[in-house]
Amino acid sequence: MKTKIFFNANGLGDSIGWMGQVERYKKATGNQVDVFCRFNDIFGGENINIYPKNSPLAQDAYDESFIIDYHRHIWKRPARFTNEVKDIQEGGLIQTASEILGFKEIEEIKPVLKFKPKNIKLKRPTVSMASLSTMQQRLWTLNGGWNKVVAYLKRQRIDTVSLDHHPQFGAGVSSGDIPALTPIPSASKNKTGLPLRAVASYINQSLFFMGLSGGLSWLAWALNKPVVMVVGPISERYHFKNPYIIQNKNVCHACWDNHNMTVEAQQDWYWCPEKKDFECSRQITPEMVIEKIDLILDLNGGKTS
Repeated sequence: MKTKIFFNANGLGDSIGWMGQVERYKKATGNQVDVFCRFNDIFGGENINIYPKNSPLAQDAYDESFIIDYHRHIWKRPARFTNEVKDIQEGGLIQTASEILGFKEIEEIKPVLKFKPKNIKLKRPTVSMASLSTMQQRLWTLNGGWNKVVAYLKRQRIDTVSLDHHPQFGAGVSSGDIPALTPIPSASKNKTGLPLRAVASYINQSLFFMGLSGGLSWLAWALNKPVVMVVGPISERYHFKNPYIIQNKNVCHACWDNHNMTVEAQQDWYWCPEKKDFECSRQITPEMVIEKIDLILDLNGGKTS
């Protein structure tokens, strides 16, 4: 039996979360499995063929064909795919792929990665981080929040490296107290724009990773690093199981459960469907984040100061 699995979404986190379920499918069925995805060069699952999405092989005939995606309301079934897409609002990233591939029970599987981490010379214990994203609602909107956390780590004699793609990012137009471009924390070491393999090396040598609901958090999870994650609009069930998620459930939060992420919404940097000025993250304090960090530092034998 030959099976084609096509990842319709292009996100790094999507690919990492879904590829573990592909490996699970391969083990359960024994089928020949061909996967077509954007990040085709980072995975190393045994006996799984992984191709870029535009490969001509994607047009070949297969015994079974699955498309994995999570927005049913904007999804149009391509030819030769037969499965239904369950909207992410009803489950989570891993659950979506699990159910599409026919599993009744959810099981988190970290995919095999081809990364061979390099031994980067670090002068002090280091935390890696990514504080920028593709929409304001994903960012920690509290002014100075990350800077206070980085300053706290510095007092513990722990360095912080920023691994975002850009040193600053945003809508290009300010809104209220939100600048046109949000920078990485000023006290962090700027390691932005590195190739993904170099990013993986920094994460691999870090005490832990901290950031947002995004691809590098999923990469850190796959590399077996603790992930301190500031989350506002997205439900906890969307992510991998994580004791270090910070989400203030006493204010508006997890709006993705109640509002469709339409194409128009994706193109609006300042989309806040409840129109509450991103209180989901504004009402997360540095102390909430530091509390989670202290749990990890204690697991590592206490603070370094």
